[in-house]
Amino acid sequence: MAYVNRNEFADILGKSPKWVANQIDSGLPVEGGGSRGKALVINTELAINWLIEREVKRQVGELQGPNGAPVEGTKDGEELLLTMAKRRKADVDAAKAEQSVIDLEDVGQFLYAISALYGSELNSLGARLASEVAQIHEPAMCKHRIDSECRRVRAATAERLRGFVAEYRSQQRSDSGCEASEECSDLGD
Repeated sequence: MAYVNRNEFADILGKSPKWVANQIDSGLPVEGGGSRGKALVINTELAINWLIEREVKRQVGELQGPNGAPVEGTKDGEELLLTMAKRRKADVDAAKAEQSVIDLEDVGQFLYAISALYGSELNSLGARLASEVAQIHEPAMCKHRIDSECRRVRAATAERLRGFVAEYRSQQRSDSGCEASEECSDLGD
């Protein structure tokens, strides 16, 4: 264990005396002195341990002010705020990605259901419209009636798509809730 002054400690660390003074202002432990005429004494072992602990806290996001919030205006506080913001953004991006991901097996079932709905609507299109279109003698009116029925089929298919998405998301939410409770219940086993 060695005792040094501020300039000697700065030389040991390869930093400037001003940097050491800033660390002292931030809580670096010192012994005695510091006032006019009395030399500031730094216990190198305590000071280096303090610096290591502070850096570890800064890296894991625990370097905070007395109220638990990062110290605003300080370099460490600003870095911590930036790190926390990046983590929140990553969490939001991950949540969005989870909402947009769908299992391939579910996609297959979904596509089969939609194609069956769409196919049955198209197969019955002629039967539904034959007698009505046969009575129309103007081609533009025939086309209009057929187009109207095709729009109804597309709307029914789109509605089924929306319904499937809502059902799927609801199922995913309830499944993730079940998984969480199952994981928690396994802890006691």
